[in-house]
Amino acid sequence: METINFQMLASLANAARRCDIDLNEVMQALQLDIDMSGDPRRRMSLPCFSALFKAVEARKPKHHFPLVFGDSFNFDGLPELATFVTSASTPQEAMQVLDWAPKLLHPNLQFETRMQGPEVALEVKVIDPAGVYTDLPGFVESTMAAVLKFVRLLSPQGSLVRRVEFRHSPMADVSDYEQLLQAEVQFSRPLNRLITNASALDVPLPGGIPSAHLKAQAVILNRLLPEVEETTLDKRIRRLLKSRLSLLAEPLDTICAELNIHPRTLQRHLKDRGCSYGDVLNQVRHELAIEMLKGSVMDIETIASKLGYSDRRSFTSAFQRWQGISPREFRNQNSTAVG
Repeated sequence: METINFQMLASLANAARRCDIDLNEVMQALQLDIDMSGDPRRRMSLPCFSALFKAVEARKPKHHFPLVFGDSFNFDGLPELATFVTSASTPQEAMQVLDWAPKLLHPNLQFETRMQGPEVALEVKVIDPAGVYTDLPGFVESTMAAVLKFVRLLSPQGSLVRRVEFRHSPMADVSDYEQLLQAEVQFSRPLNRLITNASALDVPLPGGIPSAHLKAQAVILNRLLPEVEETTLDKRIRRLLKSRLSLLAEPLDTICAELNIHPRTLQRHLKDRGCSYGDVLNQVRHELAIEMLKGSVMDIETIASKLGYSDRRSFTSAFQRWQGISPREFRNQNSTAVG
């Protein structure tokens, strides 16, 4: 028998009321019990989510339940998380919470961000080693709705979000999606993604409280996630560099100031993982160079400048070390392959 913790139960109960569904009846039909451990990190399995969405759909809900369920996500169940998000000085600061998603939201969730010119794509992945529930549409939709609720906490005017993309076909009227998600929605796309404005990630938030933000982070890392600080620091650096290309040419002290961490602490954490800041910087530059050469018409000089190199020659030398060929040769080969 699977159990539901109190935070999840509150979100489900709220969604059920909004959809005019008898949640108690659904729980009894699926033999779901209430988890009394008090651990907010305990989550229902993917098979249970699949059965839940099917059971609700069979009862003809008033609204599309997965979206309503995600929009009903109860941030109050994790006050440290809510404080961390709402006290951030910029959306970029708050997005660190996505690195903690497998621990705080659901163990089968993973988020990846990619820079695409003026846009940042946040990909939602469902990790299922067996491959049975990798494309669980209801779970993906609930996750996307919860992320959008999180984004609206940061940007009530909606300036961050450009559109939402789903791999699956619509399971309800498209107007229902747009009304509930408050964004343009596209279906049958290659990936499940939320597209945001890159420039908006660094806009100062009026409710930013740096001291509260740092204290909430400390509580999350020390009490809820004592084992993840070192494993996420390099991800924080990578996300920061990819979202703010101007920092690629800045010294380590500037990066540490942005991350609110002492340079020696950052170097020690990275050393414990067998790498250095220079290694992370080169990896980010390499990945961005590949994306820019494949996905843009920018000339080599412009790409070199955006990646923080003083001139084209320095960039070309670095790229030849990474790929064994020059940037121009790489672009020509990939253009030929595409054609």
